[in-house]
Amino acid sequence: MKWHGKGAVVVALALGLGSSAASAETSALFVGTGPAEGSYTDLQPATVAVSTYAPPACAAKPCPLLIAVHGMGRNAKGARDAWKSAADRAGFLVLAPRFDKDQFPSRRFQQGGVRGAADKAKWTFSLIERLFDAARASGRVAGDSYTIFGHSAGAQFVHRMVMLMPEARIATAAVANAGYYTLPVLSGERAYPYSLRGTPATDATLARALAKPMLVMLGDQDIDPNHHQLNKSRGAEEQGATRFARGEHFMAAARDEAHRLGVTLRWREVVVPGVGHQQGGMAKAAEAELFGAR
Repeated sequence: MKWHGKGAVVVALALGLGSSAASAETSALFVGTGPAEGSYTDLQPATVAVSTYAPPACAAKPCPLLIAVHGMGRNAKGARDAWKSAADRAGFLVLAPRFDKDQFPSRRFQQGGVRGAADKAKWTFSLIERLFDAARASGRVAGDSYTIFGHSAGAQFVHRMVMLMPEARIATAAVANAGYYTLPVLSGERAYPYSLRGTPATDATLARALAKPMLVMLGDQDIDPNHHQLNKSRGAEEQGATRFARGEHFMAAARDEAHRLGVTLRWREVVVPGVGHQQGGMAKAAEAELFGAR
């Protein structure tokens, strides 16, 4: 990983996930406080820009990490900046990778690169885990897990990661205003990305995913059926006419599957009043849910 920021020092790092790990050049993250910009070279090989923020409270002690995943606009700085005030209040680090369109078209970004890739190390979801290893190597990250938030296309990415990589070191996930969903079912008319059919998911992995904490956050004003970024494919339309309706459909399917599998569902629907398709408003509501800032 190559990192450009105040006081960066280059070190060597072996990045996570056991036998799939590879050595990469990296530099210390979260040096000092404030915002910083850098780039990370992964196994693919793929290089992603990375935006971070360290609040003053984290200058002298390790702090928890929140990973923010941008939407279709692929604005990592905006995803990071939506959490800066919350980070100042609650005392956590923010890291936001940028998945550019050339290297990460929809099948590799929103869908995680799952189709046609039997090796999980090649999934974009695994890149997040390796990036977490790089962050931990800085010595600035507290704990052995992270919180992850995604809005819109980022919410698509995050909820699919939770379902397909339940072993990921996610403490809590929050997904806000996803355009459409991978339903938590293993069979059905439509395959991935509309359901888990055609993926390595099993009853056992789905049960594990349903038992992981995840907030499914829906702005109650995200109800425009003609929003210019709304996915209008047949599979998406079958889930509902709006993002709000699709989120409710997704949660109903989750409740049914949890009942079928006999597990306690730890996904929770959170309706955010007065907010439409707005990352800032949803991040503020997520702060209240995740960090108790009410």
